[in-house]
Amino acid sequence: MKLHIKITFIGVLLSFGVSSCLKQEVFPSEPELTFISFTKISADSAVFSFSFVDGDGDVGFEASDTARNLFLEYYERMNGEWVPGTSDPASNNAPTSPQIVFEYKIKNITPTGQNKLLKGQIEVFIEPFYHNPNSNWNDTIQWRAYLYDRAQNKSNIIESDMILIP
Repeated sequence: MKLHIKITFIGVLLSFGVSSCLKQEVFPSEPELTFISFTKISADSAVFSFSFVDGDGDVGFEASDTARNLFLEYYERMNGEWVPGTSDPASNNAPTSPQIVFEYKIKNITPTGQNKLLKGQIEVFIEPFYHNPNSNWNDTIQWRAYLYDRAQNKSNIIESDMILIP
C-alpha cells in the first residue's frame, strides 16, 4: 500500500512539474485570420477557407442575436487596381452603387473551462455567384474577409489569391 501511494504521489509531482514547464499559448483578444484557400466548386459557387485564433474565445453570437459577424467583400480588378465590386446596374462598378458584401453569422463557439483560447478553421460556401456575372470587369476578382468578436474587436483583413474567371 505504501508503495502505491509513493508512486501516485510521484506521478502527481511529475505531472505538476511537466505542466509548469509547458508554456500556455497567448494570443491577443482580437481575432486573427489566416487565408487558406479559395476553391471553385462550380461555374457559380465556391468555398473561401481560412483559419482563426482568438485569445479570449469570444467568437460567435447566440442564436437569438440577429447581428452578423463575418463579412466577405467582393473586389474586381479595373485598369490594374483593385476596386470594390458593386451592384451597378450599368455593369461599370460605379462608386455610387453599393459594394457587394456577403454577411454571415457565426454561432457562439466559446470553449468551456479556464483556457478560452480558440483556434479553428472556417469554410464559407459562396453562392449563388462567387463573381458578378453582370459586371464588365469580372474577369479578375478577389475576396476579402474579416470577423468581429462579441466585444466588437475587428480581426485583420485577409485576401484571397487573385481569381481568374474564364
